[in-house]
Amino acid sequence: MDRIPNRSDLTTDEMAALRLIVSHSFMSKGSMLASHRERLIALELIQAGMGGLMPTPSGRIVARM
Repeated sequence: MDRIPNRSDLTTDEMAALRLIVSHSFMSKGSMLASHRERLIALELIQAGMGGLMPTPSGRIVARM
């Protein structure tokens, strides 16, 4: 993707999952459906690291739109 995704690129459930991660800053990988996790990672809105999931700067922007 050549641009930061926006809320219209996400399903309602994906947006809710993104907002949950942003509000907590870090969550376990098992805290959301694998399909949502993989899509949000592919869109570069979250990243996996240190055994969990963290929002990226782009993810924080999209979650607050």
